[in-house]
Amino acid sequence: MEPVEIIEDGLLLRPWRAEDADAVHRACQDPDIQRWTTVPRPYLPEHAVAFVTTISATAWAQDTGTPFAVCDAATGELLASCGLVSVDRALDSGEVGYWTAPWARGRGVAVRATRAVARWAFDALKLRRLTWQAEIGNHASRLVALRAGFR
Repeated sequence: MEPVEIIEDGLLLRPWRAEDADAVHRACQDPDIQRWTTVPRPYLPEHAVAFVTTISATAWAQDTGTPFAVCDAATGELLASCGLVSVDRALDSGEVGYWTAPWARGRGVAVRATRAVARWAFDALKLRRLTWQAEIGNHASRLVALRAGFR
């Protein structure tokens, strides 16, 4: 699948770039991101480089995921990560995943990004179902999913 950009609700969702590695590394030092996501621990600079280059590009190329950098549409500042962490074309379904950088929390970034990804997944990819999951106790992620329209 060809990577795309989505501009919606003050956000720019775009494919990851090599120059995002420093901001991703900084964000992934956050204890909550390390606690509630599958990022490596400790999260090293080389993990960030691999994510923004190889891992994300491979997901797009193999049609297995759609990882987006979520940026402020006006400034370009990295705010979050959001996208489909898995795509199953046989079932026309995908699973949404996200994290928000500590410096961007409390502004509804994850909710707005998740809604944008969901609309795009249904309209452009023609998926029939989106799922979300989290560990028990991840109340912030649950609230994002509920506010984005998941049931």
